Amino acid sequence: MTDMSPLPETLRTTSYKARIDRVRAAMRRDGHTLLIAYGTGQHSFVGMNPAWYLSGFRQMGPHVAVAVPLDDEPFLLMTPAWDIDRARARSTVTDIEAADPAAFFPALADSLHRRRLDLNHVAVAGGRMPRAIAEGWADALGAAPSSGEALISDLARIRDPWSLACTRRAVAIAEKGCDWLEQNARAGAREHQLVAALDVYMRGLGAEDNFLLMSSSQHNRSVHQPTRRLIAEGDVLLSEITPAVEGEYIQICRSAVFGKPTALQLEKFALLDEALRAGMRTATPGTPVSAVVEAINAPIAAAGYGEYTVPPYMRTRGHSMALGSMDPEISMFSGHTLEEGMVFVMHPNQYLPDTGYLMCGEPVLITPSGAEPLTSTMGVLGSYI
Repeated sequence: MTDMSPLPETLRTTSYKARIDRVRAAMRRDGHTLLIAYGTGQHSFVGMNPAWYLSGFRQMGPHVAVAVPLDDEPFLLMTPAWDIDRARARSTVTDIEAADPAAFFPALADSLHRRRLDLNHVAVAGGRMPRAIAEGWADALGAAPSSGEALISDLARIRDPWSLACTRRAVAIAEKGCDWLEQNARAGAREHQLVAALDVYMRGLGAEDNFLLMSSSQHNRSVHQPTRRLIAEGDVLLSEITPAVEGEYIQICRSAVFGKPTALQLEKFALLDEALRAGMRTATPGTPVSAVVEAINAPIAAAGYGEYTVPPYMRTRGHSMALGSMDPEISMFSGHTLEEGMVFVMHPNQYLPDTGYLMCGEPVLITPSGAEPLTSTMGVLGSYI
């Protein structure tokens, strides 16, 4: 039985303190006197969230800034002001101020000047910032800041103990979601109704967010958002299940047939499973991401489907979704090299003309011996009867 007891707060506290220490070491290396991590309030598995990554505070308002001086204590400025009690209860940064959203930049400038911080070498990390915010830093700081995106991302892509604990919890929730589907998915249901019920179930287990793609067809061209389509006997159901715990998303990709899979479907799914395992064996620290993609594509190409392993049929073979980093993307065009402690989903999801699109993917942890699946059981071509 999976342990769903609360994650240890001491692990959270020590990990967040260590993040600040590592950020300061990187600031000294790069010559920054101040780093500001900004949060837009948009929480997504396709975008980093530097403010949450450094403070532990999931904002509700449109602006949060975590200011990390090189030698003084960090402070947090959050909006809206009425939410400050929740920030005090959850943030690991204890010096907290609040402002109304319209006064965010003036309040930040005031906070920085009152503390007499050195603003000559400031870096800002904010992920996908609105244009008005991206263009407002120069006025607030007195000069245009440097980018701190890579500084945060390079640290966050290696999972610390808290990040990994949250990731493992999210994996456990996703696997329970897969079990729920096996028990409850039946022909005759509408796709969107099945997804809604699954989302409710997984949130009840502790998923704070849950990005779900789910679609069905006798011959899928891709996976997409659920529709009102009635699921029919013989359909292949594609599921991309992506829950989050404390901002850390994971993803599991699954395929299942309503009824008994055909011999051809089993054969082609086995091909994708072979490709996945080849990629996992290759994914050792120091290996270029492009080599992992080549290892995944090789058995598929050898089976005669090489043209389907490149655009427009295929873009990536996986991606990260860490709270503070989107690296690495598992793409032939990635310039990244794998490092021990990275976590990402590896998925040779593939359109095959014989069977249609099939999904096969696991969240993996990079270890000296290769990519280890974080799931307790790797996916098979399931059957909903």
